[in-house]
Parts: sequence; C-alpha cells; structure tokens
Amino acid sequence: MGKLKIKVKPGANKNKIVKMAEGRFKVWVKKSPVKGKANKELIHYLKNITGVPVRIVAGKTSKYKLIEFNTSKEEFISKLEKE
Repeated sequence: MGKLKIKVKPGANKNKIVKMAEGRFKVWVKKSPVKGKANKELIHYLKNITGVPVRIVAGKTSKYKLIEFNTSKEEFISKLEKE
C-alpha cells in the first residue's frame, strides 16, 4: 500500500494534474466540493490515470488530502507523471 499527499482544486474548467515540489501533486477537478462530488471525481480521475483504485484516508473536507492505493508509491507516481 502506498500513500501520497495531494492538493485538490475543485471547480476547474477541466480535470488536470501537475507535479509540485517535494513529490506532491496538485489536481484540478471539474466538480464543486458540494456533497463530496469533488472527492468522488478525484477518486475516479486518479483511477482512470493509474488503473489503480484510490481512497482518501485523510482530508475529506480539506483541499489537502492523503490518498492510499494498492501499489507502490513509485509506480503510482510514474503513472501520474505520464498524464
């Protein structure tokens, strides 16, 4: 199991991911943060990019989140960087 800290920006024009400093990522999602819609879109978007199921383990109501996935952190990051 790997974990990764990300920053989420809801309400964007399109879904997008950018690598930041210190191995962190910023992810823009189209949905607004109302009733967990942005979190659901984030999980779906990351799964589509990596092919790996993702879950939010911390920060469900924050723009800073800790996600967990069933692969190594290095493998997961390499798939995100290809996006």
